[in-house]
Amino acid sequence: METQVYAYGDSLLKATMPDENFRYHFHINEIIDKYVPAGCKLINRAKMGATIRKGKALIEHDLERGMDAKYALVDFGGNDCDFDWAEVAANPEGEHHCHTEMPEFLQTLKETTSALSEQGVQPVLMTLPPIDGQRYLDFFCRNGVDKERVLQWLGDAQAIDRYQAWYSDAVAQFAAEEKLPLIPVREAFLQERDFSGMIASDGIHLTMSGYDRLYSTISHWMQEHLSVEN
Repeated sequence: METQVYAYGDSLLKATMPDENFRYHFHINEIIDKYVPAGCKLINRAKMGATIRKGKALIEHDLERGMDAKYALVDFGGNDCDFDWAEVAANPEGEHHCHTEMPEFLQTLKETTSALSEQGVQPVLMTLPPIDGQRYLDFFCRNGVDKERVLQWLGDAQAIDRYQAWYSDAVAQFAAEEKLPLIPVREAFLQERDFSGMIASDGIHLTMSGYDRLYSTISHWMQEHLSVEN
């Protein structure tokens, strides 16, 4: 019997890659053909730019319509931990906050996973792959955002990845506290001595080798649990 898995997240779960002009292209179909194991149907509901708030609304909508799924992969945090960089540059001495501050992020994550569990769908969380802070800084400053003023507030470019790590660690801790399955995506990247080639030119998306690592890690988890069911 085929097991349905819903996937909720942002552009990473759509295997999004920038070209040389930073136009984005989705490679999810070829990734699905390569990595979704037999006996499993992946229904990808990821949305580019999505935060946990968007994810919660989409999941609640799908649950209301009737979600026939064994598992729901819930992957948020990458956009939640980002900032309005134009505002940072405009006021580098001011106080700035992530798009979704940590207390709201964790509360919304709890409400989202609880809603799934109550409907008999097992939430599955994952940690976030690392990003390249310098590449991302160069990317979002390319059209006029003042890099020096951003750095005046930020301190150093790689601090951007430390926010990513903060939210990733928070997801891992939440999964442990709530006894939810966790796919160790970040660890799979960090085990590579040099994972720079897995990160795309914009610093936040992945190259095809990066998506191979991401989806092979997810696929390995799925295969293990599907085999247990079977």
